[in-house]
Amino acid sequence: MEHEHAEHVAADPERLYRALANVDNIAHWVPQLTSVHRQQGDTVEVQARYEGRTQQGEAFFRTDDGSRRIEWGTEGGPYQGWMRVDPDGDGSKLTLHLSTVHTPDVDRDVAGTLDAIRRLLEAEV
Repeated sequence: MEHEHAEHVAADPERLYRALANVDNIAHWVPQLTSVHRQQGDTVEVQARYEGRTQQGEAFFRTDDGSRRIEWGTEGGPYQGWMRVDPDGDGSKLTLHLSTVHTPDVDRDVAGTLDAIRRLLEAEV
């Protein structure tokens, strides 16, 4: 199932992208993630808390500086996503897209995650 939401962020697009593209920052801005550790290449070790359970695994985290796009997920797995930062007036438009298996309230969760990211980034970037 595909889910996509976008919000205006009161931050310069390049600064916003650089902050998001730093894998060491992601656990700070994405509420479900409890830790992210870079491995070799574009591989990361991730620990997350969903629906009251802690989950751990390996994922990919890729950045494309030219399009200001970040992709993550599990190879061939049920969960993948991307974020893109575009200029938007005096700030940026941050788009969050997730491909997931159907779970209840996932659209609400995606919108809530994007709003949390926006608030934290506006305060710090």
